[in-house]
Amino acid sequence: MLRLGANLERWFAITRDNQPRRLGIGWWRGFRAAGFDHARIFLPEVAQTGSSMDIPALYLDAVKDAVEAGLPVFLGMADFYYQKKPWSERDWEGMRRRAQFFAERTDPSMVVLAALNEPVFDDNASWMPVRDRLLAEMRRAAPRHLLMWGGHEWHSARSLLECSLPTDPNTIAEAHDYQGTQSPGRWQAVAAWRDRNRIPVIVSELGGAFGHETNRAAWAADLARVLPELKRLGLPATLWSYSHGSHWRLQNGDEPRPKPDIIPPGMLSAR
Repeated sequence: MLRLGANLERWFAITRDNQPRRLGIGWWRGFRAAGFDHARIFLPEVAQTGSSMDIPALYLDAVKDAVEAGLPVFLGMADFYYQKKPWSERDWEGMRRRAQFFAERTDPSMVVLAALNEPVFDDNASWMPVRDRLLAEMRRAAPRHLLMWGGHEWHSARSLLECSLPTDPNTIAEAHDYQGTQSPGRWQAVAAWRDRNRIPVIVSELGGAFGHETNRAAWAADLARVLPELKRLGLPATLWSYSHGSHWRLQNGDEPRPKPDIIPPGMLSAR
């Protein structure tokens, strides 16, 4: 069972100084040796990359290296879907082509595919038809892979609780969280929803509370409360993030190991 992983924020895995790069299997082995047991990556929107597979091919290199190092990868085909700015046909076609590209080149036992990073919808009723279309398009492109989805509000925990299950049985659900120690009881509710619906759930983005992006002591205090609770409830977590920026930055430079002041002792897996 997975316990703790980390996100690689958008371009981190494939570029440095605006130049393509490959972190390499050794980097990923160091990431795993640090105690992480999975990784999550998602691609930028098609509008940022164009329709060719040149940029996705760089992400494929990262996925292959991570898998070679023994790490399952959760991989999103695009970043956001806003209700008030629906995808164009180019966006839908780009998602389909990317899904087929990765489905044909990755191991379904090690790579989970998602249509997007996060949806931004006003309510669940508006989101469900779009979620179901995304899953149907993904399934046609990737018939053997496990697919991942979440709730309408940036994949928040509370919006997941409103969701009915898709008809596709080969899916898992995800939740994203930046509440820290706020909203006590939310994880018990998510675990109960998981058990009631008999579907795995992963907390695939976990930061501290908003406002703690660069306050490392407050961020660490949030994780010291939240991570043991998730572990107790059997909810795997994927920290946000390995990043070029200053917000929620786990690592020094490009190093595969996280800084020692954020993750509570005993949370990282022994390697």
